[in-house]
Amino acid sequence: MYKTIRTYNLKGKGWEVMLKIILGALLLFFPINGVASAAEGDIFEIETGGNYRMEAGSSVELAKKVALFTAKRKAADLAGKYLSRKSLIKVYELNREEIYSLAAREIEAKILKENRQTVGKISTYHVRIRATVQASDFIKAEMADTKEKKKEAKESYQEEMEQHISTEIDPGRDIAKAYRLLREKKWRIALIYLNHLEKKYPNWDSIYVAKALNHYILHEPLLMRKALNKACRLGNQIACDDLINIKKVHEHDFGLSIID
Repeated sequence: MYKTIRTYNLKGKGWEVMLKIILGALLLFFPINGVASAAEGDIFEIETGGNYRMEAGSSVELAKKVALFTAKRKAADLAGKYLSRKSLIKVYELNREEIYSLAAREIEAKILKENRQTVGKISTYHVRIRATVQASDFIKAEMADTKEKKKEAKESYQEEMEQHISTEIDPGRDIAKAYRLLREKKWRIALIYLNHLEKKYPNWDSIYVAKALNHYILHEPLLMRKALNKACRLGNQIACDDLINIKKVHEHDFGLSIID
């Protein structure tokens, strides 16, 4: 079988607007049929980047791993769109966030450039990579997701409520679990877990985006907006756009405010 290598240079913000995720959040928790295929397909070479904002005294290792994961996740998003359209992987709906996050862990990548930039009191770690993505990365992610789910099913009630967080720096696995808890409708437990993740990765915008979704589901608009504000301040343009769209919705809400 011949393989096609497609090369992309991905820059800038993501494609989707967070508002669509929030307003359509409940759709994540109802069955949608996908197209399944374990066929070996195209290989993608994608150049993209990621970053992590560091606090004073923050671990450089943590900053580098989160920045690297962010870059690989962008590559997974782009390749996943094509592979799913070609029926080379499933059209993930219910578990897209967790599968794509776990797929990013499988992706091989070469670091092209990395540096730490400081402006005033703000220090940011930047990574630019060339990632190689293929269908098998997503299939391995499905297997890992199933394994983690079975492992979590064996947890005691106390273990489930405490939501112990591993000290190992593994952004893909950690954020995948948060979305798995949301998909399983364990919303209060997901919030406990995300609060723990916030302490582990204090300036990771993805955590606050997930928290915003969680607060939306729990009908906590003020906390949802607070989480989006935090993500926006950390440079998540999708969260910034969403705050603007929420304001527009409020302006046309005939005075019936859900956001103070």
